[in-house]
Amino acid sequence: MRARTRSGQLRLAGLLHPFSWGARAPLLNTEGLARSLAAPLGITTIRSPQPGEAGAHQLSLNRLGPHWIAAWVGTPLQIVAAQPPPTLIFPRAGRLEWEHNGRWQRLDPGGLLVLSGGAAYQLRCGVCSLVAIGMEASRLADKTRQLRAPGLDFEHWRRNLQRPLLIGPDRSGWDELGEGLNRLLALFEVLEGIDLRLATRLGLDASLEGLVAMLLLASASGPEAVNLAEATGPMPQRNTSFEALLSRIRSHLEEPLDLARLEGWAHTSRRSLQVVFQDRLGCTPMQWVRQERLNLALQRLKHPTQHDTVASIASTCGYSSPSRFSADFRRQYRLPPSALLRKGRQQTQAGDREPNDHEGATNGEEAPSGSPPQAGVRELSSS
Repeated sequence: MRARTRSGQLRLAGLLHPFSWGARAPLLNTEGLARSLAAPLGITTIRSPQPGEAGAHQLSLNRLGPHWIAAWVGTPLQIVAAQPPPTLIFPRAGRLEWEHNGRWQRLDPGGLLVLSGGAAYQLRCGVCSLVAIGMEASRLADKTRQLRAPGLDFEHWRRNLQRPLLIGPDRSGWDELGEGLNRLLALFEVLEGIDLRLATRLGLDASLEGLVAMLLLASASGPEAVNLAEATGPMPQRNTSFEALLSRIRSHLEEPLDLARLEGWAHTSRRSLQVVFQDRLGCTPMQWVRQERLNLALQRLKHPTQHDTVASIASTCGYSSPSRFSADFRRQYRLPPSALLRKGRQQTQAGDREPNDHEGATNGEEAPSGSPPQAGVRELSSS
């Protein structure tokens, strides 16, 4: 296939450099490409499937903190990496295959391949464009240790992290984490056109490490391997786990809560959060929040203060609409909150009168023997 250039941009079968600024990347032959990628990606061999053909390639290679980002478009190649760093491969266009367990597997554009590092791999490219990220192994290892859930068997976890992770274009399984990596690459591309030093100042390298660590942990041991308690702001020190997340939610029930806020507290994707809640509690996160608010309202209605109303209790339990609160409460407990509030007030008033009744009895005034005891609040479980 004949390569042609236009304004410094390599065009091959309609394919262009993965990044918009690729026209500034140098044009290389196959040998020059191999020299450029040897150190950052641990690549030992790059050869053309047709001996004697020099090939035509356009490569941009940049640093993001301690990590390398390579974007490439070129003619057919076979690539061998002997001792690579942890590597992410994003196919952009064309044909790309990965050798795994003696078989070649196609990597479709829009997908993502995460190789945890150390194990050799091979790629077979047609006319193709891709982005590859070579991670600094110690930084990534530190981040995975920070996010690893307490109690998870270390050896089992470490062995599973050696397995490659392949995410299809449909982003099945860990769609939002994969999409987060794509958004990070898009931001990197924008900053490269301005000043790449901004990328590290904004902490893109740390964001990259966190996203890749969560992908590896999720693939190794399921979503609970990611420490759900790592979040912005203070967290309980005694238990950095799922229970700590529940405790934090309970302490903020009166505030507006949505999935976006819970994601921030849990420091994990929305889908992972939903999977953990369904597995542990048999409901979605927001269903659990609603149940906790209703439980809190139940206690407030049974033991009201002098100035409590249905509307004020609804507000302190996180409901902005009293009518919505009444509907949810009636559906859950088959009793209107106003009725329970009246009974709660009666019980409170009866309790306030008890010392006077006792004082009357000590002064020789006996309570009427036929008086029935004060009616209390009916247990809702029997209603």
